[in-house]
Amino acid sequence: MPRNNKKIKGAPAPARSRGPGKPSGQPSNPPKGQNGNGQSQSQGQAKETTVKKGSVQANQRPIVPFLRKDRVLLVGEGDFSFARSLATQYKCRNLCATCYDSKDTLEGKYPQAQENIQAILEFSKKPKKETETENGIEESKDSTTQKAPKVLFSVDARKLGSPGGGAKEIRTGFHRHERKRPGWFQPKTPDPPYQSGGPWDVICFNFPHVGGLSTDVNRQVRANQELLVAFFKACVPLVSKAPPLMDADEDEWEISESEDDDEDDDEEGEGGDETTGKGIRTGAGQILVTLFEAEPYTLWNIKDLARHAGLIVVTSFRFPWASYEGYSHARTIGEIEGKNGERGGWRGEDRDARMYVFEVKEKPKWKQKGKFNKKTQKRERDDSSSDSD
Repeated sequence: MPRNNKKIKGAPAPARSRGPGKPSGQPSNPPKGQNGNGQSQSQGQAKETTVKKGSVQANQRPIVPFLRKDRVLLVGEGDFSFARSLATQYKCRNLCATCYDSKDTLEGKYPQAQENIQAILEFSKKPKKETETENGIEESKDSTTQKAPKVLFSVDARKLGSPGGGAKEIRTGFHRHERKRPGWFQPKTPDPPYQSGGPWDVICFNFPHVGGLSTDVNRQVRANQELLVAFFKACVPLVSKAPPLMDADEDEWEISESEDDDEDDDEEGEGGDETTGKGIRTGAGQILVTLFEAEPYTLWNIKDLARHAGLIVVTSFRFPWASYEGYSHARTIGEIEGKNGERGGWRGEDRDARMYVFEVKEKPKWKQKGKFNKKTQKRERDDSSSDSD
């Protein structure tokens, strides 16, 4: 009788080969939570997802969230190697780098700090220009220095802008680069009053930690949480607000610059390809915090702390150690010397870290105008953060 190859509707599918080394006697559908080898099926899927995620991250371009013209405030610097990278590699002149320790304490904890500070302060110095005249060679008087980064000591991250927290230096910051309308442009409606907010476009705190106050994990977690909440609240009045939207063609707007403004276009330097360019930040100011991706740092629940302080979580991404030339993680207790006189102890650069980006939460329009809108309120509640990897 000829074999009928026609499939019968509703009949069970024929058993398939399970590959080499798989006994045919095993059930095709293993018990829930296990695969054919007795391993958790969910774990296998998670591992596959992790591998795919890792390969995507390896191909991603490193994120360096600093523009040349950003007004950057660095808080809690250790040996100032991160600040040196921003100044010399990424040409950030509107930079104020601060540390918690006094100058004497800092030099005792980090011997290399003085060299880094010197490089930061000398970055803005340029040789005097000489021009030939009938009477000989004259030096130009207005080209000896440019806008220079600042270095401050004994600045408490919990008291930014107050006594003990940099006071007036932090409250004033740097001059903001404003955009001017072309002379021919006439706005359709008068400009609304514009509040520029605080004097900083970026406030960055890398690897905050209160130090070894206690060996108890719970106490350490609470102490560091209190540090972050106080830091976030101190940042709120200091970060800049988004400038008004441009009505005319963006290319036709001019940038107002002071006489001592930086000459970025004439400078040479590597590393700029990783930034978003030389332009001016068009969004609101941001607060950046970098933490290691391991306990006890993950126990701090930094996103919840930020929301509690009136911030919103914008995104987070893998911290690109290699993108900051010469940067090395400085431990709170100071430099530890190894047996051979080299740097001892664990190295932060060998550990995975994540940078979190926050912004100040603006009041919704229905609250500002005294009107209630259920749809707007619902959107505000549903706002959530996004991670780049």
